[in-house]
Amino acid sequence: MPPRTDSSSPTTAVRLLKGAAFVFALLGAGMAAWGLDKWIRFPEARASQFGFEAPLWPAFTLFVVLATAVGVRLLWIAAGRVDDGEDLFAQRHRRRPSDPPPPRDPE
Repeated sequence: MPPRTDSSSPTTAVRLLKGAAFVFALLGAGMAAWGLDKWIRFPEARASQFGFEAPLWPAFTLFVVLATAVGVRLLWIAAGRVDDGEDLFAQRHRRRPSDPPPPRDPE
């Protein structure tokens, strides 16, 4: 059995963020494959809004692919920043909602 690591270590955070990116990519790929299947099976499906019509499935599939790419990139960048030693929560005003706000400087 491998030694247990501290759950708050940067290595664990990097693994979790990269794992989340991988899971997000799998979910997005599954949705895109489903949209592609519908696009092939039902190319005549149309979406209409404000009097305009457009093919439904190409727009859906493209949206899913782009949104998935943005989400994966965001998680991967966060993992890289944590791997470089940055504390992503260092600039937060309060660590927990129950923490009192920091004292203000009298002017």
